[in-house]
Formats: sequence, C-alpha cells, structure tokens
Amino acid sequence: MTTPAGTTTGPLAQDEIVVVGAGVIGLTTALILARRGYRVHVVAKNLPEDELDQDWSSPWAGANWCPFSAEERVCRWETESLARLRELIPMGLAMPLPVLRYAATDSGLHNHWYKDVAKNYRRLRPDECPNGGVGVSFESLSVNAPVYLKWIEAQCRALGVTIVRGDVAALSDVVKPMTRVVVNATGLGSLTLTDVLDTAVEPIRGQIVLVRAPKVKRCVMDSSRSDVDPTRSTYIIPRPNSGGVTICGGCYEVGSWERKADSKLSRKILEECLVHVPELSSDGTVEGMDVIRECVGFRPSRAGGPRLEREDRAVRGRRVAIVHAYGIGPAGFQASWGMAKEAADLVSDAVLESAALKARL
Repeated sequence: MTTPAGTTTGPLAQDEIVVVGAGVIGLTTALILARRGYRVHVVAKNLPEDELDQDWSSPWAGANWCPFSAEERVCRWETESLARLRELIPMGLAMPLPVLRYAATDSGLHNHWYKDVAKNYRRLRPDECPNGGVGVSFESLSVNAPVYLKWIEAQCRALGVTIVRGDVAALSDVVKPMTRVVVNATGLGSLTLTDVLDTAVEPIRGQIVLVRAPKVKRCVMDSSRSDVDPTRSTYIIPRPNSGGVTICGGCYEVGSWERKADSKLSRKILEECLVHVPELSSDGTVEGMDVIRECVGFRPSRAGGPRLEREDRAVRGRRVAIVHAYGIGPAGFQASWGMAKEAADLVSDAVLESAALKARL
C-alpha cells in the first residue's frame, strides 16, 4: 500500500510549502501535500525521535479512535481518519481494538453519531454500565504513537520532504523567496508565536501510567463520573507493536501546566483501571502490575474548538497564505487524516490562486 490518503496527480509546484510543526497534524499534512506533487519543507522544534519531551504532545497520545466531539467538521475529520487508519492494519501499524465506552449520559457519548461509522456498534444494557451511566461497545483501532510518527516521517522523506529542527519564533521567520504557503501546525506553540498569539490555545494536562500487560487486548474508556468530576476519567489503551505496553489513564485538566506526576493520582489510576481490566495485573493487585513509568503530557487544545482556516498576509512585500491547523486537543490522531486533508485542500487553493495571479501579470 502506497497511498492510504489517496494520491492527487498534477504538475510539481515550483513554490515551496512550509509546514511548521512535526506532530501528527503537521506531518500528515506534509505527506498529503507531497503525494499531490508539492515541494514541502517541515521545520519544527520537536521531531519524532523526541519521544519523552513533555512540551510535545503527539508521542504521548493514546492514539486510539474514540470520538471526542459531535461538531460536524470534527465528525467528518474523524470519519475520514478511521478509513485511512484501517488501511494500515495489514501493515501492522494499526491494531483492531474492541472498545467498551461508558459515559454519564448519551451526550457524553456524543449522541452516538458514529454508530454507523464504527463496526459492530452496540448500546449496552444498564446492568453492563458502571455508576448508573450509559455505554456502548464497538470495534475500533489504535496505533503506537511514537512508531506511527516515525513511519509518517519516513514516508515524507521518501517523497522528498525536507524535515529540519528549528525553534520558530514567528511564522514570518520561515518565509523565503520561494515560499508560497505556510501551514501552522504548532499546536500549543500558537499561544506564543509572536505573529499568532492565539490566547484561546490552552493545554489539557494528562497523566498516564505505562504498564506492561501483553494479555490486555481491549480498550476501555470510562467517563461515567464526568458529571461529578470532569477532570477525571479512566481509560485503558493497548499499544500495537510495543511488547505488550498498555496505557492507563488518566485525567483531563484544562489549563494546567503542572509538569510533575502526582504519585497518588497514579495509584488511583491503576486501581480504577484494574477494576475494568483485571489482566493488567499478574495477581489482581496494583503491586502485581508491571509499571514502566508515569508520564505527564499536555494536549494541544483551543477554547472554542480547533482552528482550521486560511489567512493571507503581506510578508516582506508580498502575499503569503497562512493555513492554520491546530487546537484539536485530545483527538489529534483520530482526526489527523481528515483535518490534514482539508488543510492540504486550503493549501492547494492558495497555490492555484497564486498561479492564476502570476498568469495575469
């Protein structure tokens, strides 16, 4: 398989597209553009080998497909992404995963918009759901976030995309004489880029515990107590191609920049995960769990929803299109192909308009 996102043929664009940010949104956008024949350059503070940098969210992700929104455009992105990620299952990059999902109410399950998108979707009986809530089961999938990012990077490089490390202070800094479009996929970086300064950008702190548990073959997502404490949820997500590593979480702390792991919270996470999935432990106790490490990361969210739009700016005397693609929060991997495709469409529109303008001159 060489074209999981679909290939668009056409003449090679002479103008360069610069993507700022090498998380899952930035790299997926770069890959789609490269498959369309554009010359693409990626510059980012963090690259896929930086797996343990707290300031970069992509490698920390659970990276399973489980909708977080009922917003129409996000539903569209997630539907597209599920189809593309399913294509990676034969390659071993994605793993089919049965999911049990619980919430306090049907609105917590986003009113079941994905019942005809996910396979084997079933509403659970009340006696199957914890805390008097509601629940569903369906077949989903997960990817191993660090491995998957490196795969996308390799696909990009094979198509001639240049990827370099750089700490960008302003989007205008990356504009060179041949730059026609800049894609801003900086996530939380959009809070501090001097020519963006998007004050709606906010972190959502997550704390997880990685456990080695090769017998775990299912995913559980439990937010049935979200009406009592929206900062806490329980989730268990096995990672493919990881030697049996399972992610146990977690928390959802909007606006928190606390970098240190809370050991009491880690203990609570393990206790609650063990209730759902006894296979996490060799003897049914927390002490019988093979803990690898605690982790704290920051989901790149945005109050009011993700930003995907184009704006045109004058940079050093000429027009440059800026395509903003950030703020997807906890849904980066599961929305990545859909969001990146629409970002790439905005880039293509800008390049075509530029070519038409040049032809008239």
